[in-house]
Amino acid sequence: MGETTVPFNRPYATGRELGYIQQAIDASETAAGGPFARRCEAWLARHHGSAAALLTHSGTGALELAALLSGVGPGDEVIMPSFTFTSTANAFVLRGAVPVFVDVREDTLRIDADLVAAAVTPRTRAVVPVHYAGAAVDMDPLLELAREHGLMVIEDAAHALPSDLRGRPLGSLGELGALSFHETKNLTCGEGGALLINDERLVSRARMLIDKGTD
Repeated sequence: MGETTVPFNRPYATGRELGYIQQAIDASETAAGGPFARRCEAWLARHHGSAAALLTHSGTGALELAALLSGVGPGDEVIMPSFTFTSTANAFVLRGAVPVFVDVREDTLRIDADLVAAAVTPRTRAVVPVHYAGAAVDMDPLLELAREHGLMVIEDAAHALPSDLRGRPLGSLGELGALSFHETKNLTCGEGGALLINDERLVSRARMLIDKGTD
């Protein structure tokens, strides 16, 4: 009896995806910023109630753009759960910041807000809750803590589209939210990601950064 390999994941095309791909190829509109990209960004922004949504090459790219927009630098601390993918931490390490890992709750596998509160220091600049496996972090205590200490909240919502928390889409509750369209995610295009910008003041700079510093 031969060995059977169980696929780690199996993406499906269930709608008009293949036709849209062919349409983009036929029209030579495959670069970033084309009609389909603009439609996707507009839908994401509308669905999440965000000021803007910018497509990126990956969820990792979205997190790295978020780290740039956060303004963190050498010596700054960013609190995040220890139960996450490496990209969550790497995005901020690339800016010279120090990831401060806190544990998750046993009952939810989500970041423990009490441990976050205990981890805040004068060097803390941001908190990165991770909505693991599409289930929401209890955001209310984190948002209150962030307001109290002047911290930015950057949601790692790579697993989360289209989940919500009491009617509010995940990724829309902090200043920034990172999505992933990797082939293992709920909605996939093989690779890809998006950054949700929920603070209008960050939109102009985000557009410049994503276009390699040009406007």
